[in-house]
Amino acid sequence: MSAEQVSLVIAIEAETTAESNELAGDLTDFLAHEAPAAIATRERDDPLAQDFGATLAIVLGSTAVTALAKGVAAWLARRQDARLRLRRVGADGQVRELAIDGQVGSRAEKLVTEFFAD
Repeated sequence: MSAEQVSLVIAIEAETTAESNELAGDLTDFLAHEAPAAIATRERDDPLAQDFGATLAIVLGSTAVTALAKGVAAWLARRQDARLRLRRVGADGQVRELAIDGQVGSRAEKLVTEFFAD
């Protein structure tokens, strides 16, 4: 990964594994359309499980952060039942985490954009 790339992990939490997987698939598809520069791959928490996984690993260029923030905010506006946990390593090597639960409205884009500020 180059210095101009950012990696991010988004964990989708829901009442059931099936719902988490459905939300993860929906978010992956939505981001592919809304923020195509962000490359999202789904990961399983349990490698032996047969589901696709409810965690997204995202790699994007630093210039695509705004598009990703807008995409996540737009998706949350549609899926207000979703709970997201974002995790990344900052430039200082520290792990940063952000929890977005429920209806965050217009604050979502600002929260995600600020999450990337070092």
